[in-house]
Amino acid sequence: MNKNIFSIAALIAIIMLNGCSSKNNKGIEMINKTSTSSKMLYQVGTINSLLAGVYEGDVFIEDLNNYGDFGLGTFDAVNGEMIALDGDYYRIDAEGNSHLVTSKMKTPFAVVTNFIEEIKYDTGSFDDVESLHKYISTKFESKNIIYAISIDGYFSELDLRSERPQPEGHKPLSETISKVQNKYTLNNTKGTIVGFWFPEYMKTINVPGFHFHFINNSRTKGGHLFNMKIDSGSLKIMPIFDFGMHLIHTPLFEHANMESDFKSATKKVEHK
Repeated sequence: MNKNIFSIAALIAIIMLNGCSSKNNKGIEMINKTSTSSKMLYQVGTINSLLAGVYEGDVFIEDLNNYGDFGLGTFDAVNGEMIALDGDYYRIDAEGNSHLVTSKMKTPFAVVTNFIEEIKYDTGSFDDVESLHKYISTKFESKNIIYAISIDGYFSELDLRSERPQPEGHKPLSETISKVQNKYTLNNTKGTIVGFWFPEYMKTINVPGFHFHFINNSRTKGGHLFNMKIDSGSLKIMPIFDFGMHLIHTPLFEHANMESDFKSATKKVEHK
């Protein structure tokens, strides 16, 4: 009798586990939104793998969407900047134009979460992004956790960039970014900054400090944010304590040298 009861209990447990997750055709475990932490960040690849030249991913956007409605990243061959906002994913092309992403596009680097506003402040005006960074930092409860950051506002000036696809050869991103990127400016624009702040100790995993992308209210323009002037805005902050990661399952990722010091490369790629 006890053996039968144990067998039935084990069978029920297996059925419940199978019901909570599924796998796509790449073997990536896809967890239902309802079973994930409401304040979990999910990442594909690492910043060091991208800097090392791993430009092809194995996660489709339709699968990534299971993990978050808010975030940023890029696409295969670093073909433009990614922005996820309110559940929609956009690709910003090299001219700064926004396109809704097809579900079958893939990513070698992305960071997403289901954004839940926990802290909200009026930003006032700031003449540059560094002063905005300092202001936001004063609202952090700790420098040892991750923060998702959303800023809706009116911007008198935005200094942005996006890029054309990488050339063949998988050279380090710091060597190629100047050849493929395009910088441009938007003026007198309403829109949203989508971004994250990562602790310094996670520098081999993601960009330490602030990393911001921007998209306008009409969802037609955007890009990676270098600098800005904001006249007024609303700052929303979400502390994140749970972190999940998918390491790209390709030969290029598995054999890339990611042990180098990429600090200077990160600055060259992420800052103007």
